[in-house]
Amino acid sequence: MPSPAPQAELCPDANAGIEPPLRASICIPTRNRARLLRETLESLDRQSVAADRLQVVVGDDGSNDGTIDMLRRLQPSYELKWTRLHGQGSGAARNAAARLADHEVLIFLDDDQITTPDLVAAHLEVHERDAAVVVQGDYPLAAGWDLGGASLIFERSRRRSRGPANPTADVAFRLWGANFSVRREMWAQVGGFDERLPRSQDLEFGLRLADLGLSMMVEPRALSHHLHAVSAAGFRRQCLDEGRCMVRISRKRGVPVESLLDGPISRPVDRLLGSIWVHFPAWADGLGRSLGGALWIADRVRLRPAQLFASRLIRRYHELGGIALETAAPVGAMVPG
Repeated sequence: MPSPAPQAELCPDANAGIEPPLRASICIPTRNRARLLRETLESLDRQSVAADRLQVVVGDDGSNDGTIDMLRRLQPSYELKWTRLHGQGSGAARNAAARLADHEVLIFLDDDQITTPDLVAAHLEVHERDAAVVVQGDYPLAAGWDLGGASLIFERSRRRSRGPANPTADVAFRLWGANFSVRREMWAQVGGFDERLPRSQDLEFGLRLADLGLSMMVEPRALSHHLHAVSAAGFRRQCLDEGRCMVRISRKRGVPVESLLDGPISRPVDRLLGSIWVHFPAWADGLGRSLGGALWIADRVRLRPAQLFASRLIRRYHELGGIALETAAPVGAMVPG
């Protein structure tokens, strides 16, 4: 009789039960900054993770400076996609990019961030350990980009207020949106960024993530270098919009405006300046232009104490103006920028 055929022995799959490694979709909003965007995208071509673990999705908000042509010519090692909007704002551009993303982790990166090789790996490693976390990356000013007063004051504010807040504060953590990550399902669960806010969408988005019980992890290895540049006029406009958005967020959440800012806004001089903005807007704007001129001069002579003083004054004056104008407007009305 022939001997029985040997029974096949089934070897256990060494990979059974092991989750595949997380992958990242990097979402970048942009508008008319093709040169900076190209530098950011080129830096992402030098990441330490395998190219198939990341994709980049650009949300272009109606650029007319050749941004789309640049994207078509670029041939990175990673998958690159883009979508076009028509002047709907950075919040809409972020959301549009996130909707097009395929991977489990969304890394939100601004278009002026030169990434270090381990940025994506550092974000992913934290999310591998904990799904209920927001990862805040670090993005100090790039070398040679600390010459303007507005950039100096931005960097000072960022360093002072990043990370978890006091446990008793109304703001659980202050999210800085140029370099952070969250699981895609968490972005979807809170409904993405509030597209009605011209600024401070990252702060408001972070507050809603905190409402879900997410915690913040500041990860210094998720490092990029910020190519921050803004004119004096642009800085004034940003600060005015910042004040308006603080009022909109405070109304939305039912918290005092002061809880969203670095300090009180009820001093007599604060009330006086706010009253001037409401009752004499043309005069108030003219004074703001004069302050912008002072910053322009301070930047040209590169006198750092004068740059910091002028920038702080502009920020405070225009934030108070935005708060006063938005507070005086009917609830639900959108004060024009």
